[in-house]
Amino acid sequence: MLHAVIMAGGKGTRFWPLSREKTPKQLLSIVGDRTMIQATFDRITPITPPERILVVTGVSHADQIREQLPLLPPENVIVEPVGRNTAPCVALASMIVKRRDPEGIMGVYPADHVIARPDELGESVEKIVETLADYPEKLVTMGIKPSYPETGYGYIKRGAPVADAIYEAEKFLEKPGVDTASEYVRAGSYYWNSGMFFWYAATILDMMQEHMPELLEAMKPISESVDTSGFVDTINRIYPELPGESIDYGVMEKAGAQGRVMVAVTDPGWNDVGSWRSLYDLAEPDENGNMPRGDFISVDSRGVVTHNQKSLIAVIGVEDLIIIETGDAILVCHKDRAQDVRKVTEIIKRRGLDNLL
Repeated sequence: MLHAVIMAGGKGTRFWPLSREKTPKQLLSIVGDRTMIQATFDRITPITPPERILVVTGVSHADQIREQLPLLPPENVIVEPVGRNTAPCVALASMIVKRRDPEGIMGVYPADHVIARPDELGESVEKIVETLADYPEKLVTMGIKPSYPETGYGYIKRGAPVADAIYEAEKFLEKPGVDTASEYVRAGSYYWNSGMFFWYAATILDMMQEHMPELLEAMKPISESVDTSGFVDTINRIYPELPGESIDYGVMEKAGAQGRVMVAVTDPGWNDVGSWRSLYDLAEPDENGNMPRGDFISVDSRGVVTHNQKSLIAVIGVEDLIIIETGDAILVCHKDRAQDVRKVTEIIKRRGLDNLL
C-alpha cells in the first residue's frame, strides 16, 4: 500500500517576519486561503487516505498541526524533540511504515511547497508506484521540468529511460550559477530536484544501513519501540544525540552513483516557495505588476509585493520591492535579495531579540 510522509519541521526563516519559530511558513496561508500544510494534505488525500499519512514535525508545532488537520489521526503526528535534518526524519518515518506495513511504499513530501496542478502530481505518483513494483530495489526522486534557469535549486540529469516519463538518474548536481543553469535548461535533460521521494520503506532502510549505518544503529531502539507505550519516551531519549544529515547527501547522491535511483519527470506547477520572491511566480499581478495582500496604494510604482496585517502600505516611484508588515516588524528588500532575509534573522538572534523570532 502507498503511505505518505509529510516533513513539517522547517522554520521558514526566509519568510520572516511573517514566519516565526512557533508559526513557520507551513502553518501559514502565504498562498491562498489554506495553510501550506493544509494544501499539502489536501492534494495527498486523493491518493493516500489520512490513516496512512504521517506528519513529522517539532514540539512547538504538533498541536497546531493536529488542529489544522482534523482528519489526520492524532497519533500520526510524529514529534521530533529536536530537529536533525531530513535523514533522521526519513528513517523515523520509514521505521513506522515498515512496522505497520512491511511491504509499504512511501511518498515523502515537504509540507511547504505549492503544486498548482495536483491532479498531474497524482498521475505521476500512480506511475511511480507501478514502476516501483517492477523495480523494488530502486529509489525514486521527482524531477520538475525547469521553466527558467533557477540557481536556487539542485538539478538531476536523466539517463536511460525506464518507463513512461521515468528515467535512470544519471547525476545529482549542486545549485548552479546562472550560466550553467541556462545550459541545463537548453539541454532538456536536466530537472529541478523537487525534494519529493518515493520508495519501499524496507528499501530505504536497507540503503541507509549501507550508507548511514551509524545513524540506523543509534535509532535501533526507536525502531523496536514503534507502536508501543514507550515509543515517545524512546524518541525523546535518542533523538537529541543523533547527527544532523540530509537524505540527499546521506543516501540519494550515493545511491545515484550506484545506479539505484530513478527520476520521475513531471510538471505539476511546482514551486518550493523558498522566499518572498517566489510570490512573483505564484500570484497574479495587477496592471502595474504589483502584488499586494493588504491595504495598498501605489503611485508610479511597479513590481511591488506586499503582505501587511495592520498598516496601510503606500509606495511612490519604486520598483521591484518586497514589503512585509506584521505589526511588530517591517521588512523592505529588493526582490532579487529575498534569499538574504535569513541573514536578518541571524542578526536578530545575535542581538538577543528572540521575541521577534
